[in-house]
Amino acid sequence: MSAVRVILAAGGTGGHVFPAIGLAEALSKRGHSVLCLTDTRAIDLQPSVRSWDVKCIPAISFSGRGIRPKTRAFWTLIKGIFLSRYFMKKFDAEIVVGFGGYPTVAPIIAAFISRSIVILHEQNAVLGRANRWLSSIAHIIATSFEPTKGLNDEHCKTVLVGNPVRNEMKKARSSPYPIIKADTKINILVIGGSAGAKILSDTVPKALLLLPTSLRKNLSITQQCRKEDLSRVVAIYKTAKQKSNIKTFFNDISEKIKNSHLVISRSGASTVAELSVIGRPAIFIPYQFAIDNHQKINADAMVKSGGAWSFDENNLQPKALANFLEEILTDHEKLRSAAYASRNFGTPKSSEVLADLISQVTKANISELKSKFKQTNTAQKMGGDYEKTPN
Repeated sequence: MSAVRVILAAGGTGGHVFPAIGLAEALSKRGHSVLCLTDTRAIDLQPSVRSWDVKCIPAISFSGRGIRPKTRAFWTLIKGIFLSRYFMKKFDAEIVVGFGGYPTVAPIIAAFISRSIVILHEQNAVLGRANRWLSSIAHIIATSFEPTKGLNDEHCKTVLVGNPVRNEMKKARSSPYPIIKADTKINILVIGGSAGAKILSDTVPKALLLLPTSLRKNLSITQQCRKEDLSRVVAIYKTAKQKSNIKTFFNDISEKIKNSHLVISRSGASTVAELSVIGRPAIFIPYQFAIDNHQKINADAMVKSGGAWSFDENNLQPKALANFLEEILTDHEKLRSAAYASRNFGTPKSSEVLADLISQVTKANISELKSKFKQTNTAQKMGGDYEKTPN
């Protein structure tokens, strides 16, 4: 199979960038050439050691009110299209894959103008705004959830592939759920996505400190929080003499997830995918202002599998969360069963499935290839490498 040249366009947050990294790793392993286009926010999210180049595209949201912000966004989009076309011509791209977020709009429009093959990947259970705008010019729309809301019967171009995750997450999948013994510390990981989450800084520490002392002394808390919340959260745990490790960002997040017994987090698509690939139970607190409420729908999918629980952010009180935490942290078999369900919900082969599709697609065989992948690779993705018994 001959090598292809692929551009990956992704918005500047982890939810869009991490799946693009997962695909870039799979494509590079097969000898394909990869170029990533994103905005300045994503530079620090890229791995320091990589085989692909990253270029920044000017991008700004159209969501601002008034004529001036929209005019500025329009001219920024025009600049982004011209710069994207320059990079595409220089890179000689054959295929462009968009992962959503407004920084992908310019590269995908440029790909359409250049008559390149356009593939969109939707990470969430609801089609995102950028992908919705661009869906009519895509040749294939790859989805992570079945069903994906926002797609109707006219979208016969869809293929279910799952959500690609980074290699470090796939490697961590081989680690069994940590056994909890009488003298074992129960590791709780609290993460709020690449940007953090205020409610996790406000509510979770209060809930944990409401737990009985006999239970709390056996807990070890690892929490990621926003820079502006850091000193406050550190002080709360320090005053309570609670064993904790609090940072704004963890470079070894796959290790932190692997060693955890329970994760408390937002329910962005990448978070759901990574937790389930590794196989760890979660308490999700979906972001209530997420567009089309997609975080709740993401969480509901894993909750339905038995691998997670979900709380409404708007009504969440520390005491209610503490009561639930006491219930599950004292029932080790319930945690273990949820870990097993979480792992079975995971789709570790998604990067490879999407890379398979990209490796084989040409303008002449798009229809035939979509049918093939719906019959074979989707089944492979869903079948994964499930455990026969809890690990």
